[in-house]
Amino acid sequence: MGATPVAEPAVSEPRSRRERKKERTRREIYDAAMALFRGRGFDGVTVDAICTAADVARGTFFHHFPTKAALLYEFSNRVAEDFSAQPSRPASDAVAELRALVGFMIERLVAHSDVMHAMIREFFASVHALAAAQERGRSFPDLMEGIVRRGQESGCFRPGVDPRLASAMLLSTAGAILSGNVFRDDELDVEAIRDQYFDLVFHGLMETS
Repeated sequence: MGATPVAEPAVSEPRSRRERKKERTRREIYDAAMALFRGRGFDGVTVDAICTAADVARGTFFHHFPTKAALLYEFSNRVAEDFSAQPSRPASDAVAELRALVGFMIERLVAHSDVMHAMIREFFASVHALAAAQERGRSFPDLMEGIVRRGQESGCFRPGVDPRLASAMLLSTAGAILSGNVFRDDELDVEAIRDQYFDLVFHGLMETS
């Protein structure tokens, strides 16, 4: 009997120079914006100021980000990339990986809490930003959906729940909390909120007997 052929790993198509340049420009705009936000606050920075700092035209900014708040999807893409690149990522355990991903996201958000609160509030109030996130900012939702699917395949999570719905609920709930629309800043600390968040995710509202 012949040996079973080993499947070759999928090789992604190399990106064109134009695609690499677009990504570099998007990252430079985001980095310039975040540097300004840290110094002046989110509301104190205009699109024109970001364009000047990034040395790009207004048209270039709006090509990548339809609104200032749409910079949030670049933030989420960075979080997804950095989390996926961690050598200690618990990829073999879906529950541990989901906890680690949300914890990683919260740490990044808390590190720039004032800026991120304002950005998230404006993001969810902007139809254009939400539409752009659906089209261009899929890295983080896709990562979370993948974790849910692996958890379903391993028997950790219920199989009848659509991973897209689970991901959307997890992200929208986290967004509402982190925007400041649920708790006042002095009401609960980050760890207490995170613990209750996961308790609801994994155990729901039903009282266990």
